[in-house]
Amino acid sequence: MRNRLITPPNDVLKALLKTPFRPEIFEVDGKEFPYMRLEIPIEIDDIFGWIAAQNLYPKVYFENPEDGVVAAVGKAIELDHLPTFGSDEGPRFFGGCDFMKREKDTWGDFPESSYFLPLIEIEQRKHGAFLCLNRVKENIDVSLQQEVPLEFSGDLISRFDSPSYPVWEREVREILQGISREDYLKVVLARCSRFEYDKSLSPYALLKCLQDKNRFSFQLIPEMTFIGTSPETLYRREGEVVEGSAVAGTRPRGQTEEEDQMLMEDLLESPKERHELQVVSQMIKETLGPLCKSLDRQDGKVLKTPTVQHLHHRFKGILKDGTNDGALIKALHPTPAVGGFPRDKAFQEIKKREHFDRGWYAAPIGWVSPKKAHHLVGIRSALIEKNILRLFAGTGIVMGSVPSKEWEELEHKIMQYKVFL
Repeated sequence: MRNRLITPPNDVLKALLKTPFRPEIFEVDGKEFPYMRLEIPIEIDDIFGWIAAQNLYPKVYFENPEDGVVAAVGKAIELDHLPTFGSDEGPRFFGGCDFMKREKDTWGDFPESSYFLPLIEIEQRKHGAFLCLNRVKENIDVSLQQEVPLEFSGDLISRFDSPSYPVWEREVREILQGISREDYLKVVLARCSRFEYDKSLSPYALLKCLQDKNRFSFQLIPEMTFIGTSPETLYRREGEVVEGSAVAGTRPRGQTEEEDQMLMEDLLESPKERHELQVVSQMIKETLGPLCKSLDRQDGKVLKTPTVQHLHHRFKGILKDGTNDGALIKALHPTPAVGGFPRDKAFQEIKKREHFDRGWYAAPIGWVSPKKAHHLVGIRSALIEKNILRLFAGTGIVMGSVPSKEWEELEHKIMQYKVFL
């Protein structure tokens, strides 16, 4: 059944704005802010069409099974870093940061780090949708637009891979030589594929077509939008309980159940892939363990997405008193699944061999509040700039890696975007 807004969005918003401003106080970065959150039930047809129509920035879309769906626009408070809270209660800030320091111009004016409290949110929960207003001052001059129809239209003009396959083959072989010398155990090498179209692209039309959990988008400036469907949680925190996952090893999904089962068994039995998972799991244990009173690993089943499948383990711990989200991100990012191991030596190889900025690709993205937080790893992702679509994908180079097989893995990882290619 298709639903529509019962009343025009501005009428709904005006009803919220007429409510007397009676805020509570919460503390962020040592500063006190008045804060009042208002909600009203709505019925909505297309949440992607709604967020696409709005002319308030920044915009964020964040969807996963645990949190539901939120589409938010505008900013009540904006910071250029992860917030720290001095209150036990308070709102959630959405944002992320770069994987590593930029050296190129791949991301233009897209912020290196940003967290913001949205001004207006639409939340889709189990029992319906709600329009939410986050007020930090009494007088707000704001208006909303009606949702717009979305479609993907445009013909592909060109594709350019950085690196090209011949360069990729050489780089992988040189990394394997470093592994043979025991300079490092693993390096995650990434590729940026640039697709040019004859028309500007709608990031929300693309996002709507990505049928997978953990969909996200961050449009921090009008010209550029970062979107994706990450299968990997960096960590999820609720009070003092923290959960995370180790993800490594990749096989494509099969065209039939029999082929899918065969590929899964090949993944489970591969010494190379099991070694990759062990490296990631060990790193998480060594870095997260000191922040926890207790930490348990739970062996997981194969993690399957629409296009690929991975080995993974789950972690669950009880945090020590005083451990904040900044400490968690510093300990966990980047995992060997997106960086390599040891971390410092893998970073040196990445800087030397990748001729583009990763930006928010493979970096921590999500939301944080005093009581809860959830950060994904920004993989299976794309950067959209007018008529340019940049797809990012990486693969772990370890002993036994074959350049051509790793290139095939990169292709499998961008296949969720195949309808646009």
